[in-house]
Amino acid sequence: DRYLLKGLKDLGVSLPVITDGPHGSYTYDDVVVGKIIHIDIYPDIAPPVDRTGAGDAFASTFSAAKYLGLDNKTALMWGSINSMSVCQYVGAQEGLLSREKLENYLKTKPPGWEIEVLG
Repeated sequence: DRYLLKGLKDLGVSLPVITDGPHGSYTYDDVVVGKIIHIDIYPDIAPPVDRTGAGDAFASTFSAAKYLGLDNKTALMWGSINSMSVCQYVGAQEGLLSREKLENYLKTKPPGWEIEVLG
């Protein structure tokens, strides 16, 4: 995934983000230049019902977080949380969380679910 991120960056994408299904998501740290950050998927609160809207939920939530001026780490976490939530329902919209609910998930996140800084 680091090769894909670098390739996208070299092509001119200012903030490349890659989602890798059950392997989580990746982007660049906005504090430490050149460092890649990764987050695992947020643990499912129940068995997923439908993964149809997972990618859309992630992308729209990541984008909203950046629009609000949040850092890349928080944006990755928000995207992962909303992706998990949408998978609890059928379709791509039901289950989308409000900002308040996203922040509550972050406050009560499971131990070990942290941003990992890669090389």
